Amino acid sequence: MGQPISETKKAVLLKRAEARLAFALNLPARDISREAKIRAAEKAIKSALASKTVKVRKAKRPAR
Repeated sequence: MGQPISETKKAVLLKRAEARLAFALNLPARDISREAKIRAAEKAIKSALASKTVKVRKAKRPAR
């Protein structure tokens, strides 16, 4: 799908998605958008877990 990301970026995305889920679960049950927010947060977690990672490469030195 997209370009691979670093392990650090993947960890940040996962942490943010988990925070979104925790927030959505703490919404009152009478909130109209609660279920949609929970589904969106669960989708974000799945997306973060499924993202491909690569090791960060060092920049090449220019040839003289």
